[in-house]
Amino acid sequence: MRPLLRLVTLVLLSLLVAATGSLAQEMQWLQYHITRQERSLRWLALTTNAPPNVALPTKFNATPYFAHWSTALDPKGRWLCFDRSSKSGAYDRLFIDTTGDGRLDNKLPLRPSGMTRYGGLYSEPVRLVFKGEDGPVTYHLLLPFMTSDSGDARLLTSPGGFYSGAVDFAGKKHRIELIDGNVNGAFNDLAANPDDCDQVALDGQAPQALGRLLEVDGQFYRIEVARDGAFIKVQKATDVALGTVRLPAGISEFTAVGENGQFTRKPAQGEVTLPAGAYRIGQYVVDRKDERGAAWRLRGFNFPSSAGFQVAADKPVSLDVGEPVRLALESSEFGGGEVSFRLPFRGRRQETVEITRDNDQPPPPRLTLVSLDGSYRYVN
Repeated sequence: MRPLLRLVTLVLLSLLVAATGSLAQEMQWLQYHITRQERSLRWLALTTNAPPNVALPTKFNATPYFAHWSTALDPKGRWLCFDRSSKSGAYDRLFIDTTGDGRLDNKLPLRPSGMTRYGGLYSEPVRLVFKGEDGPVTYHLLLPFMTSDSGDARLLTSPGGFYSGAVDFAGKKHRIELIDGNVNGAFNDLAANPDDCDQVALDGQAPQALGRLLEVDGQFYRIEVARDGAFIKVQKATDVALGTVRLPAGISEFTAVGENGQFTRKPAQGEVTLPAGAYRIGQYVVDRKDERGAAWRLRGFNFPSSAGFQVAADKPVSLDVGEPVRLALESSEFGGGEVSFRLPFRGRRQETVEITRDNDQPPPPRLTLVSLDGSYRYVN
């Protein structure tokens, strides 16, 4: 009976694979690359308060700055500290818990290799090691640190490594890059929240938000990314339900970001189709030419979380994007009575609006400040 049972089991397993295709996905391994290029950036809070239960160096040369980096690869996260090699000058010593033992006193200080474009000190990609399911996992972190003349300090984080490789899509190879877009050590955070997800780049194109689906050569593929980015699984999706999105006249291009991924469409008769699911408006573009033939482009982006919408296969959804836009006067007050003014364009949903002419910025508007009694007048 055992051979017969084994045969029946194999037949049933083959039917299951044919019906669902879920077991047909194979791990396609990617290679890890170290980089100094800042692919994505996240601010990290700094404090001068020493962290509790962390063994610190016995001596600091200045008031140290501490920061805690949260990562999906270690529930404890990692602590780091910036110090100076002398009592004055730049903060040029970095202590970081590279091994996860909760100590900074047994780590040698790292020195910067140069200056960043932000004007702050720049360290080489810092190598961190985590415990993975199949052994150690290596990750690199960039930490641009900057201080101002007033003594304020700021810290940015950026992934110091990415995964890439040739991936098979239905018999055709495409180059894939996986980017830790939210700088938390993992590479499989999906775009249910566009502000906190990872990114994927296809064949050298601009990175896009990672989702459950990836559109390649006009076809949808279901993708699954390893948490540490080491491999990707790809399966052609043949059962994707599509819904209709209706847009105002004049929209030349529309991008949506959501749980399924990121999709850019050019409307036909004011409509686009998207896989059914939850999305947020990513951006829209309006292209026009004036009477002299100059090409103008209006682009709306940086939408708030309230710009979400749902796509269903059986019910079209209409979105109010595009014109009109308005010019908003915004001000920020600093110490010493200094006030900064901005005149940005805003759209219907408070998104940022950029207007260009022939791929260049047109002359900015002028702001005139006049006191009530007329004794003060300033034009910028």
